[in-house]
Amino acid sequence: MNLWASLKQGASSGVLAGGYPYAKNNWYVGSNAPVFGRQVDTLAALFAIMEPGDIAFLGPQAYEEGNLVIPEGLDNITLIGGGNRGACFIEAPNAGDEGLQVLADGVTLINIGIASGATGDYSLKIGSQTVSPARFRAYECKYEGNESVNPAGQVVLQGCGDIIFEDCEFAWGVNGIIGDSNDDGFPTQILVRNCWFHDLTTVHVGVGAAEHFVELWLENNRFDRDEAGVSPTDFLLLSDNANIGSISGNRFANATNATGVITIGTGLLYMANATEAGWSTARPA
Repeated sequence: MNLWASLKQGASSGVLAGGYPYAKNNWYVGSNAPVFGRQVDTLAALFAIMEPGDIAFLGPQAYEEGNLVIPEGLDNITLIGGGNRGACFIEAPNAGDEGLQVLADGVTLINIGIASGATGDYSLKIGSQTVSPARFRAYECKYEGNESVNPAGQVVLQGCGDIIFEDCEFAWGVNGIIGDSNDDGFPTQILVRNCWFHDLTTVHVGVGAAEHFVELWLENNRFDRDEAGVSPTDFLLLSDNANIGSISGNRFANATNATGVITIGTGLLYMANATEAGWSTARPA
């Protein structure tokens, strides 16, 4: 994805006007940043100096930084990564490092990859025990690198709401998206659309113990096996009947819609999803 395509994507999501930056500050991050803009060398420094509503353009390179936090109050910022998918990546440098935690409202990520350290709990986490961010958006991003024995997941959604993942990739780890509650309640209004899950050993989309989603919409996603042809333990592990939402237009790399790998509670509607057996509206059985 080139920079102009990123700009157009930003315009369509409402953060750019007429294809040109429309913000108080436009930041340029990384090596070879243009001399005409406001420059900063690291993402940690960026998050310390940005103001609400700012836009940052990240150069196509690896940012070897971990345990990054977009703090509460740094609302409505947009980060746009340059280059093809995977060219702009946040890579936690140490084994136990997490990737990025979002505590602000209205954060948008475009074409940015994030990887935790080998034993980090998450690549991306939205929310905390006491903070419930809203209106997070991610387009054309990639999350990977969580390889610990019992991780939370590539992406952890803790008590957040009004969240969209569009055309994103979740790969190379144990779990994909995991929902978790906080002091305010359960994650709600979560839309995952046109995304690709692969090379995850345990769960593609699920929740922690005694947790559930309130309004989870899974639309037109691909749930694939690993490169050796091995399926995860569960593509979906959403067995609690308190999960509310719908599952439609998805493709599961499985012979049938078997409950052994697609486990959903009664609160989730299962509407025309595909397996090797074809398209079916029948609930997993």
